Amino acid sequence: MANKLSHRLIDITPGLDRAADVMRNAFTPLLGPDAPRGLKDALYGVWLGHPLHPAVVTMPIGFWTTTMMLDAIGEEKASDLSLKLGFVSALGAATTGAAQWQDTYNLEKPKRLGALHALLNVAATALYGASWVARSNGARGAGVTLSTAGFGLVNVSAWLGGDLAYDLGIGVNRTAFEQQRSKWTDVLAESELPENSPKRVEADGVPVLLLKRDGEIFAISAVCTHLGGPLEKGKVDGETVTCPWQGSVFCLRDGQVIHGPATISEPAYEVRVQGARVAVRLSA
Repeated sequence: MANKLSHRLIDITPGLDRAADVMRNAFTPLLGPDAPRGLKDALYGVWLGHPLHPAVVTMPIGFWTTTMMLDAIGEEKASDLSLKLGFVSALGAATTGAAQWQDTYNLEKPKRLGALHALLNVAATALYGASWVARSNGARGAGVTLSTAGFGLVNVSAWLGGDLAYDLGIGVNRTAFEQQRSKWTDVLAESELPENSPKRVEADGVPVLLLKRDGEIFAISAVCTHLGGPLEKGKVDGETVTCPWQGSVFCLRDGQVIHGPATISEPAYEVRVQGARVAVRLSA
């Protein structure tokens, strides 16, 4: 991993930490801890069931790919239209990307790689904006040159975005590879589970969070689906638990996401008590 080209790039690119600080401060009113939860959840993609950003970025990339193809065959009006649509949709991609990046700020590699990814996208969008102006002023050759350069930057940035997701695991489900069992698995004695105090147990090697509340026992995965935070160390409020790392809120009854940045629900478990022993199995 240390020899990956993307990691070498963030090591040699000057000013990335400063750029990350500037971006974080700029995004704080919209995405910071005091920003409206509903807005942040919409930008994260809680309503979609997975991060919104990967779905949105297909729009500017698709439009700008179309622009390049239409330029090549001389369809000027259609090419200019697709360029403009890409420019407008890039604003949505930037906003959702900022939401996904903001909560990785304390992780060094995602912070720096995300900052470089964002800077390249800003530069590419600026080139497309300049191309728009040039085309509108009759300088078509210059406009095509600018948009072609922008297309090159967009693809480099997309490659970095792929490393953020597939190498560093940003936006992936951190419980996806847990080998959850559908059979009943004994985990502990009921006497070892105090009231209103979350406890982490192992069910065939899978970490499970147990909570007893008013005599009822809830069980969900103990690993936050967002970045793997330990939910047993989170704050419990009624039937919800808040991840101690980035503040995602989950329902203890069924594992559903209440608030992001997590967008994927927790695996939930059925619970039974027999012979003063607690057993769990994965809910259907």
